[in-house]
Amino acid sequence: MTWLFKTNIPVDVRLSFVRALYGNRETLWFGLAAHMLACMVIYFKTGDIVFVIFSGLFALTTSIRMYDMHVFDRADFSRLTHDKINRWEMHYLLGACAICLILGLLCFYSTYVIDDPFAELASLSILLASVVSIVGRNYASRNAVVMMSVCALVPVLFGFILVDSIYHVIIGALLVPYFLSNIQMANGLRQSLFAAVMNERRLSTVVSRFDTALNNMPQGLVMLDGRASIAVVNKQVRDMLNISQNISLLNRPFEVVLRYCSKHGLFPRDELDNVRMRIDELLEGRRQRDVFHFGNNRYIEVMCNQRREEGAVLIFDDVTGRIEAEAQIQHMARYDGLTGLPNRFYFETLVRALTAGNKPDDLVALAVIDLNHFKHVNDSYGHHTGDELLRQFAERLGQLDAERFVASRFGGDEFVLFIQGIKDRSHINTVMDEVTAYLSGVYEFASQQIYLDISAGVAVDIMKNVDLRGLHVNADLALYEAKSSEHDRWVAFVEAMDTKYRSRQKLKNDLREAINAGSLTVVYQPIVSLNSLRIVAVEALSLWHHPKFGPIGPADYIPLAEEMGIITELTQFMLNRACQDCAGWGHKIGVSVNLSAIDLKNSGIVDMVVDALQKAQLPSYLLEVEVTESAIISDRVKTCEMLQRLKNSGINIALDDFGTGYSSLSYLNTLPLTKVKVDRSFVRDIVTDRRAFMLLRGVTQLSHELGFGVTIEGVETEEQLKLIRGTGGADLVQGFLLGAPLSADEISAQLGRSLSVMSNNHAEAVQADELPS
Repeated sequence: MTWLFKTNIPVDVRLSFVRALYGNRETLWFGLAAHMLACMVIYFKTGDIVFVIFSGLFALTTSIRMYDMHVFDRADFSRLTHDKINRWEMHYLLGACAICLILGLLCFYSTYVIDDPFAELASLSILLASVVSIVGRNYASRNAVVMMSVCALVPVLFGFILVDSIYHVIIGALLVPYFLSNIQMANGLRQSLFAAVMNERRLSTVVSRFDTALNNMPQGLVMLDGRASIAVVNKQVRDMLNISQNISLLNRPFEVVLRYCSKHGLFPRDELDNVRMRIDELLEGRRQRDVFHFGNNRYIEVMCNQRREEGAVLIFDDVTGRIEAEAQIQHMARYDGLTGLPNRFYFETLVRALTAGNKPDDLVALAVIDLNHFKHVNDSYGHHTGDELLRQFAERLGQLDAERFVASRFGGDEFVLFIQGIKDRSHINTVMDEVTAYLSGVYEFASQQIYLDISAGVAVDIMKNVDLRGLHVNADLALYEAKSSEHDRWVAFVEAMDTKYRSRQKLKNDLREAINAGSLTVVYQPIVSLNSLRIVAVEALSLWHHPKFGPIGPADYIPLAEEMGIITELTQFMLNRACQDCAGWGHKIGVSVNLSAIDLKNSGIVDMVVDALQKAQLPSYLLEVEVTESAIISDRVKTCEMLQRLKNSGINIALDDFGTGYSSLSYLNTLPLTKVKVDRSFVRDIVTDRRAFMLLRGVTQLSHELGFGVTIEGVETEEQLKLIRGTGGADLVQGFLLGAPLSADEISAQLGRSLSVMSNNHAEAVQADELPS
């Protein structure tokens, strides 16, 4: 029977149609009363007991239908299927068709069996009246209308045909289109009902989707009609404006919302008129958007779109995050992230704002401040402590009078301070003394105290000549002088500093050109055997003859080369020249070359040394590299690794200036050394001071016992040489008494000869200093 109920109607719509069949049960009781009354009237007219039976059948069938409807009311439709609905519709069809069949049989019996005109008229009248209810009550089910019509009509037609009267046949034939029209009418009603239900479903879906979209969109929305009253409002607007969901806003003027917000503190009441005016500008199209700052520290952007018909749509967007992010970005672009001080870019803006009202002849100053030994703080206490020190220092700077000072951090431990309100040029002395005294001193941390000392350079000028960048350059020059001084905490710029700076820069450029051109002079100081007084090695030393300034000592230009980062190029030049010259001496003596601290940090220094040996075809045992304690202490682990690689290549390693540092004895135990060069400070007083002599002898004996060769530097008198030879502790000696630095050709001429220690040579030697490498 599933074919009977085959349909494309959605299951929930079918359920609503079936509920319509089972509803409006009062009509069933009215129909039962009419049917039973008609049957009893015909019975009293004809006296035929069959009509009483018909009356009982109507009562029994209606009672069964009522019980079925009661069961339907209690049925569970939570799990809805077409099969379940089909069963209930079948129950209804059986009951309804049974009533219609009884009506048809009643007409058949009255027309054909008893042939009573009243009975025939009464039964047919009841039938036709019931046909109306078939359409009115059962139009929701196509099967019910058709089957009930067939059940009612077929017995009547059989009765008319069996009467054997042409008039009855005609009347029966006329009943057919009547029933068909009822069926068609029911179909039309059902289609109209279905269309209405489906349209309602679609409309409900659209409304539900619109409501879902409206209340789940991130922005708030208010739609106003032509009278500026609220037609639509979503949940987000209520949340943004702190309006309870229980308060009805529909059809109220938007002015009510503004007054509510003002009353509940979203903005001050005295701002109501201003907010109202700005909203009116949006509604009138004079502005497209505006941002309102509410009292709960939220920023709401309101955008207005005019509707084609009267009214407008207001879009509310919480842009607090965007505004705060923009403010954060702006703050990051203007202020230092660690200290919170203005950075170098925003510093100029603040200075211009501070000096906007100054007179052209007002004195102003710019100070550049540097934290002395800040790297030591980072190395000793860690970068976290270093950062905290910078923050505390910045706090002190920030506590200076904002009407007179603008502070900034330019990077690292460099701070800049702009100063105004200077009475005269001598007044800057008082100001800087107070500032440096305030900024220097003890800084306290959770677990330790750190004493901070600063150096500063300051440049002063009148307002009309002020160029911040020029002042900064001059203050930097003054800072350089202050850091070079042992006594001055701060120094004021003078023109001579600029001249000195320019000369220094010129010297740097000339030094670079000299190294690139290989125009430095290389000389060699003899290193003599203590027993034979013959030259067994030399120390390579560089000299620079400047075309304008004349001879410049290594003590002046070596720091320049390190500062410029070209010390490695100078070392490479010295290695190549020394190895070539040493090879030219017929492998009779060795050569010693100094390495700087920067060289030992260069991972390519080993390859550089080996390459110089290979180019000169010099055996590695004839080359010795000298390192100082200052070169070792910067990075002991890496230095030890580099020296070990050099020693593994067959190169001798000498510790130069031994005894001048703090930890030299520990180096003797840990570094891969082959020789110790005892510093001249041990030799200076050995003739007059027995303790100095004993100390020298102890150092040489200790070095020998550890397996190292010993060279004593700074021998300048015959008495010193005699005492040293008497101890028997040293292997080699070096000093001006035994030979001043010589050219490669002069060294070649000296080879194989024992040096004569002449008094005139000694007098000449004591007037000169040893040239450092």
